[in-house]
Amino acid sequence: MYITDSEAQQVSVYLYILFASISLLIYDHMATLPEEITLIWCRPKATSAVVFLVNRYLAVLGNIVVLITNFLPVSPKVLH
Repeated sequence: MYITDSEAQQVSVYLYILFASISLLIYDHMATLPEEITLIWCRPKATSAVVFLVNRYLAVLGNIVVLITNFLPVSPKVLH
């Protein structure tokens, strides 16, 4: 089973967009880390702070897992 040039181009565009969006997410996390430390970590923990942290870090972890699984090579035996 071979893929066409068009399909290969679509996969490449998908991977570039995926990598760019995750890079932007990580950049945003790094840029807002000082505010997070001041406003979330240095105050008593409220339910809203816990929800914020779970949402913030599960998004990063989930996207890293997606990035890794998309860039790992797949054996042709797995595809059959």
